[in-house]
Amino acid sequence: MTLLPVDTDVLEDVCRNIAQDNYGFIYVSDQKGEIKAAYESADVGLVNARSLSSSDLHEALTELAAAEFVDLEQLRDGVFYVDPFGVKGNMNITRELTNLFGQRLVVTGETLRSRFSLAIDDLDFFADELAERNYLRRITAGKRDYYTIGPQLKEHADDVGLDSRLEREASNGKIAHSDLESVIDVDATADVIRYLDREGYIVDLDGEYLVEEAIDEYAQYLAVEIEDAIEAEFEDSSYVLRTGEFEQVVENEIDSRFDVLSTARSVRGEILEGARETLVDRLGLEEGREMVEAVGPFEDVVEDHARRILTDLKAEQDQLPGTLPEWVELAEDHVAELQVSNATAVNEYVRDAVRERYRDLVNEEEFGGMAA
Repeated sequence: MTLLPVDTDVLEDVCRNIAQDNYGFIYVSDQKGEIKAAYESADVGLVNARSLSSSDLHEALTELAAAEFVDLEQLRDGVFYVDPFGVKGNMNITRELTNLFGQRLVVTGETLRSRFSLAIDDLDFFADELAERNYLRRITAGKRDYYTIGPQLKEHADDVGLDSRLEREASNGKIAHSDLESVIDVDATADVIRYLDREGYIVDLDGEYLVEEAIDEYAQYLAVEIEDAIEAEFEDSSYVLRTGEFEQVVENEIDSRFDVLSTARSVRGEILEGARETLVDRLGLEEGREMVEAVGPFEDVVEDHARRILTDLKAEQDQLPGTLPEWVELAEDHVAELQVSNATAVNEYVRDAVRERYRDLVNEEEFGGMAA
């Protein structure tokens, strides 16, 4: 019996609802009872169309799949598919994948098929649909395909995905080979590790791996390891270094303890920048275009120089100057004699700071802060 258009519309709605609950798939042999019950209880157009036989169902679904404006697709005899991603608010697939990858980093096709109750013949089709929408990423290893979370799914899932999972498993930004194997937990571990390396998730450090999502954490670890040496370098330089010198000292100290900068060349710049930023925060540095200053200790050094010059001048003069400019001019030879570094630029930087502090000091102590 051919269904009239009004009845076909009802059948289409019934099938679409069932497909949405089944990740887009309709297996007629398994679900014909559910389809018939939903159809026969609906408000169909004609009394003689209220009863739906199995042959009527197959014929009607085949006609629907062939219709130009109906989104029902026939995959093979008795199996139909309705795109579940076109329905606003349908989060069934997103929810299942989020739960799945919250437990596993990489899954096999069989795990995917079992999770979504798919027929064996439908796995490739479904995986292709998910990969095309960036819900999955396919990892081909030998003759098998493995799957991990894709970027589109990650937007819907907090703290789920390859990079997030690797970051959680990392210690100080790195993960040991044995730990990475445990996290992957599939047969083709070596192939998956090569995929992770090729796609920029990890960097091979010969026996362990730098997790790219955790580079900041690793850079912080390196900074802590070299912090004492950097602090000593500032102490030996009156707490100010040229910016280029500071960058070179940081690089040299890392290179002297670790081989990561030569091994992980692709992220060398990120590591160095992260280490420098951490040191700036931890040591209270102020990084300018030309100089890097350890603010608190440098201010103390400048204060000591300025006070010593003022004390020496007072002891040397029979008659003290009467104006602030005269005080400043009187101190110039003392300031010019300051030599704290072999670098001319550093010496000038220190002298400028001492001049400024000396002027303020004289103004405060000799003129009560009232001099112009």
